[in-house]
Amino acid sequence: MELEHNQQEPAKGVRAAIGRTRARLSSAIGRLPGIAGSARKHAGQATASLPAAMGRAETGVRGTVTNLQTMSDSRLRLLAATSIGFGAGLRLAGKSRLATLAGFVPASVFGFAIVSRPSKAHPATTPTQP
Repeated sequence: MELEHNQQEPAKGVRAAIGRTRARLSSAIGRLPGIAGSARKHAGQATASLPAAMGRAETGVRGTVTNLQTMSDSRLRLLAATSIGFGAGLRLAGKSRLATLAGFVPASVFGFAIVSRPSKAHPATTPTQP
């Protein structure tokens, strides 16, 4: 008789735990539509503001490139060489590829600023005087 009584107590505890779990799961499932609606609303707001954000980013990039294009070639080359050295140092130090790439990115930006100048004739394209 005592053995039966001891077996019933754990069964009651397990049933109670299952009941609590079901109640919590039901409550969580009941909140899902609200969470999905909120996510949908916020995604719509982010999508609506995306064109304006892209416009601001483009304006900023254009301003930066214009400012870099007004710098002298020697200064841009010095900055590019510094960036290459920094990236090489990161690579030699065993840093991740992403960190190394971040060290090299400014060099490509400076190189782009040198090459993309609209009014400057490059030495390779200018005719030579006899």
